[in-house]
Formats: sequence, C-alpha cells, structure tokens
Amino acid sequence: MGRKLLGILLVLSIAGVAGLACETMEATVTPDIQATVEGAVAATATAQAGLQATVGTAVQATITAVPSPTPPPDVETMSEEELAALVDEAVTEAVEATEQSSTAATEAAADDVVTPEEVDELAIYVSDAEAAIEYAAELAAIYDDLYGELATETVALLTDVEDDLALLAESAAAMTELLVDMETSLEQGVELADETIAALASAAQTASEQAAQAQAQAQDWLQDLQAARDERVAAALAVQPTAVATDRLSAIQSAFDYVDSVRQALDDGRISQAELSAIAQLGANASASLNGHGGPQLQQLSGSIDQITAQLARGQPFQAQAALGNLEGALGTRPSRPSRP
Repeated sequence: MGRKLLGILLVLSIAGVAGLACETMEATVTPDIQATVEGAVAATATAQAGLQATVGTAVQATITAVPSPTPPPDVETMSEEELAALVDEAVTEAVEATEQSSTAATEAAADDVVTPEEVDELAIYVSDAEAAIEYAAELAAIYDDLYGELATETVALLTDVEDDLALLAESAAAMTELLVDMETSLEQGVELADETIAALASAAQTASEQAAQAQAQAQDWLQDLQAARDERVAAALAVQPTAVATDRLSAIQSAFDYVDSVRQALDDGRISQAELSAIAQLGANASASLNGHGGPQLQQLSGSIDQITAQLARGQPFQAQAALGNLEGALGTRPSRPSRP
C-alpha cells in the first residue's frame, strides 16, 4: 500500500504542477482528479507486477547476454586436419569453461551458504560454459558434414564426442535452472534450503565428471583420426593399376578420365570413401598409362596424379581442386573418343 500511495502522490504532484501551468496559460480544460487517481493506482499496480516478473530473471538475462562464438568465415574451406584441430581446441575450451563453473559452484556450496553475489558470479561462469559448449558442438557438426563420409574409420568416436557435448549442455542448463530458482528465493528473502545447495554441489560434480570424459574422448578421436588419415593416404597410393593404356592417346584419355572423376566428386565440396576408392583406381591406371606411353613430358604428370589422390585422401579437397586445374592444363587438348558403331 505504501508504494501505491507514493505513486498516487507522485502523480497528483505532477498533476498539480500541470494544473498550475494550465492556469498560467489560462487553459479552459479542468483536470479529472478521480481519473488521474485511478490511473495512478493502475500504473503503480502495473509497475509492481512488472517488478515481480523480473524476480529471478537476472541470471537468465546474464546467460542470454553472452553470445556463442561463431565459426571462422573460412571454416568450410579448411582441410580435414585443420578443422579437426579446431574442433579439438573448441572442445578443450568447453571443458575448461565447464570445469571453471563446476569449481566455482563447489566452492560456493562448500559452506552451505550461497549468497546473491555468488549466484551472480556463477551465472557468468555457466553462461561462458554454455557458449563454449554450443560452439564446440557446432564445429563438430560442420566437421561431420564436410568429412564424415571420408573419415568413416573414426566417425563413431566423433559421435561419442558430440554425445559428451550434449551431456555438458544438459548439465549447464540444469545448473542455470538451479541458479534461477536460487536467485528467485534470495530476492524474496527466502533462505535457501539445504537440499537446494546440495543439488548445486551435485550438479557441479556431475558437470566435472562429464567434462573429464569429453576431454578424453576428444583426445582419443584426434589421435585415432591422425593415424587413420595416414593409413587412408597410404592405401589410396598403394592401389595397383587394373587397366593400362597401350598408346599415347589412350594414356592421355585415361588421365582425363581421372580428372573427370575427381571433378565430379568435388562438385559438392565433399568426398566419400567410395569416391576416393574409385579415384584411387583411376589414378593408378592413369599414372601407369602415362609412365608407359606418355613420353618424357607426360610421364612427369603421374606425380601430379599421385599428389591429387593423396590430397583427397588427407581431406584437402580445395588444394586438390587447384592442383587438378594445373594437371588438366598440362595434359593439353582432350582427345576425341572413337565413335561407337
């Protein structure tokens, strides 16, 4: 009632000043005092409702105000190795941010008392963690989209990493909900229950364990990916020819078949294991054909074919695409295929 009265008196005071001004200006309109009072009461009630609605929203506002990082502009032109390293770095940052929020929550709950200041501080830690987790998950999804069909040997490990990030996001969301409830209670002057503080400590412990698991999974994925990449390159270059040209024109045509296959595979900016296998076979055929019948000038191009195949196997499609243009130019005029009878 005190706030309502204060609001009414304030409006009446303003109305009085306005009335004096009107009298000075010899205005003919008479103020409706009853309507003014009723309006003041309604305005005060609305303000009180708005004040009540903001209770417990400071934590959420803090979290909403922290934007997630965005992937670099050139992320879709990164090689597999570069993008994998970026994913690993982002996971590490998400883990570190989660551990910081977990440590802060554990320390805040250690004395069985959580102050409003500690709640505000925790909100910042949790918002940072949520942003880092979201960024890491986004990068992992981009990697899966660009190279998931090529790096099939380690896709299961990447899925494990993504699952761990999802668990971290759930834990951060649960801690946010706890903090909102705690702030609401503190704003209303209600003492936090022991169970609430214990729940905060438990959430912190869970988040810490999940963070450790996510870090270990990411390290396993990256190590296995590096080994799988080397094996993939070696296997692609070890393919033996199955069809070797018997003359120079056929050797050149074999090389153009290889060019066409690579260009078709790169149309969507991605390459699959099946496409790589087909390209490696055509590359082996073209290299053997050029070495046997290409003459001194074209024999050198067999090395370019091996280079492109290796780049594709390493997950370097954009480097391979540039080298492909050079190879096609060096082959000269495309020979005409004999017409079928």
